Amino acid sequence: MEESEDKSEIIRIEETVSSGPFIIKQTCRKCHGTGMFNKYPCLQCGGKGSTVQRKAILVNVPPGVEDGQTARMQVNNQEMLITFRVLESKYFRRDGSDVHTDAIISISQAVLGGDAKIQGLKEDLELKIPPGTQSHKVFRFSGKGIKRSSGFGHGDHYVHIKIDIPQNLSGVQYDLIKAYAELEKNTPGSIQGISSSKKKTVEFAGKEKKEKKGILEKIKSVIFG
Repeated sequence: MEESEDKSEIIRIEETVSSGPFIIKQTCRKCHGTGMFNKYPCLQCGGKGSTVQRKAILVNVPPGVEDGQTARMQVNNQEMLITFRVLESKYFRRDGSDVHTDAIISISQAVLGGDAKIQGLKEDLELKIPPGTQSHKVFRFSGKGIKRSSGFGHGDHYVHIKIDIPQNLSGVQYDLIKAYAELEKNTPGSIQGISSSKKKTVEFAGKEKKEKKGILEKIKSVIFG
C-alpha cells in the first residue's frame, strides 16, 4: 500500500493540471480520492476488500409462509432479506391458511354412505360419508390446515366430494341400474332405454302385490323375476 503524493486532502485527493490560462482540478487517478494507492491489489476483490459470491445457506422456514413472501432473517450473524418460493401441489389447493382437496367416492358410497380415507397435511383423515351425499358437497376438518403466520392456530382442511360415475358396467350392474330406473319416481325428463309406460306397469304390478317389499327386493324381482 502506497500513499498518494498529495496529502493536503484526506477525503478527496485531486491533481491539478495546468492548460494555458486554465487550471483544471480532478480526482487523483491512482488513489481515486482515498489518499492511498495499492500497488498489488487482490485479484479477486480488486482491492475493494470484499467480493460478491453465490452460496447455499440453510434457513428455518417460518410457519405459514406464502409464495413470493419476503422475510427478514438472521443468517450467520448477518441480517438478510429472503424471498420464498412455494412449489404448487398437485393435490392440495391453498387459500391462505386453509387447504382444499377433492375426494372421489363411488355411487354406492354416495347413496348408502360409508367411510373414506383422506390424505391430510400431516396424517390421514377419516371422512364419514352420510347416506345421500351429493356431488360437490364440502366437508370441513377444523384446524387441519396450515399453521397461521401469526403463530396462533391452524387453518382448516376442506374436502370437496366428487362422485365417480362408472363407464364400463357389467351385465348385472347394468340390469341393476336399469331396474332401479324403472322403480325411480319423479325423474326429470326421460331415461334412455326406459319408457314411462313401463315404469307405470312396474309400479302398478308392485301395488297388486299386497306384500311389503324393500327397494332391494323390488329390484331383484325385476331382474330375476
